[in-house]
Amino acid sequence: MKNIIEDLKWRYATKKFDSNKKVSAEDLETLLEATRLSASSYGLQPYHIFIIENKELREKLKPFSWNQSQITDASHLIVFANKQSFGEELVDEYLDNETRTRGLANEAVQGYSDFMKSKLMGLPR
Repeated sequence: MKNIIEDLKWRYATKKFDSNKKVSAEDLETLLEATRLSASSYGLQPYHIFIIENKELREKLKPFSWNQSQITDASHLIVFANKQSFGEELVDEYLDNETRTRGLANEAVQGYSDFMKSKLMGLPR
């Protein structure tokens, strides 16, 4: 566990990318898997992740990113887009997957389902 703390201390924000280099497919998959496994509220991950390689689209997005060169110089642009609204189906789909994956009866997670819905459905949208 000590290595993870050292690794986190090493991180930094990249100010300039070499536009001639490209992140490998394997490294991109590792980044996406790390994101998938990251902690999120109740495990719901109420966001979408977009990987944008298209240079023309990234040029269009650049003005909305304070014209930062990283938007177009990096080989991939990873965009996190939060869901601005969602309903009970988000909880239902998540718990359906959990019960199938873990071989549980739906009744086993009903209390957790009710709890999550009571907390999330009352949030402002």
